[in-house]
Amino acid sequence: MIRKGRYRTVFLAVAASFALFWGAVDIVGVPVKDLLADLVGVIFGVGTVVGLAALTGWLLNRLKPQRKR
Repeated sequence: MIRKGRYRTVFLAVAASFALFWGAVDIVGVPVKDLLADLVGVIFGVGTVVGLAALTGWLLNRLKPQRKR
């Protein structure tokens, strides 16, 4: 049941993003080339933030003193 919900969430997110891009191109008149350039920039930006957060979490986990039980 959880997997079904995940797939539905991913599908709805992709569909909503597609609808926004289509609306920007068709209704507003934004050139597709400009949207794709911005999309690439956003993907790299988000990837950088996620990568730095993962690196910081890993470093904090390695530097934290381990408890002995």
